[in-house]
Amino acid sequence: MNTTLIYILLGVILVGFLYFLYRKNFKKIILGCVTLVTGAVKTGKTLLCVYLAEKKYKHIHRVWWIKTHWFKKKIEEPLFYTNVWVTFGNGNKPHKLDKNIRLIELKHLLRLKRFNYGSVIYIDESSLMADSQDFNNAIRNTCLSLFNKLIGHETKGGYLFYDTQAPEDNHYSIKRVMSNYHFIQKSRNFFLFRVLYVREMISKDLGENNFNDDIDTTTRKVLIGRWWYHHYDRYYFSYLTDKLPKKARNPKFYKGNLNSFNPLYRKLSLMNKQTREFLLNEFNKMVIEQEKKKGVNTL
Repeated sequence: MNTTLIYILLGVILVGFLYFLYRKNFKKIILGCVTLVTGAVKTGKTLLCVYLAEKKYKHIHRVWWIKTHWFKKKIEEPLFYTNVWVTFGNGNKPHKLDKNIRLIELKHLLRLKRFNYGSVIYIDESSLMADSQDFNNAIRNTCLSLFNKLIGHETKGGYLFYDTQAPEDNHYSIKRVMSNYHFIQKSRNFFLFRVLYVREMISKDLGENNFNDDIDTTTRKVLIGRWWYHHYDRYYFSYLTDKLPKKARNPKFYKGNLNSFNPLYRKLSLMNKQTREFLLNEFNKMVIEQEKKKGVNTL
């Protein structure tokens, strides 16, 4: 009996020590109502954002389930809204929460249709939705500004997640509500995990480099299992160029549903592959001819 207690005590001490090492060496990201993740190409922006958004939704949905089943409260079920294909399973086996995934509509962004209360909203490549050059329409600007500023109030405790490569390319309504954001400097594989080197930035750093030290010395590590790559389609936006394979696991997300304010993106998403390739090739030829007339070497 005494030996068993000793082993249990040693096990508790070992687990506590490992947890201490983990908290000391790895960062726990604190989420606000609006979260923005940025970084270079293929550093794991979508991976981190999907990880954070799905973990937060599972927590919110668990709380909702307890309130409705244990305390018999009548509360609207929170949903998971996204503009890309995601799953709560491993990519092949469906998860029970997949039925709660909804596609974001332009009506949502223009505040003509509300989200379910307490929902989690994830927008991948936010600059494709509306970028820094989309500011000519006053009504659209007002709607997007109110959408970003009041998302927490209108969803009654919901969360909004964005990821994009360059934060300064976002629509100004996104930049104005960000007090901080998370920048991924690089990422590495570590056995079954992906290690992301993340630095939390304050919004005044947008487009500026105010570091006194090398950024390598100021990043913190975030550990994510590599199986999370199966929770989303890494090639979703490839249909804009048709250079990469499209994994049509869920066909309803591939029927021209790119909810962008850019009419060219919407038209490309509605066309079939042959029409897109033809128009893109013609557009490239036109650009090359114009540059040659100006005496610019396009190569």
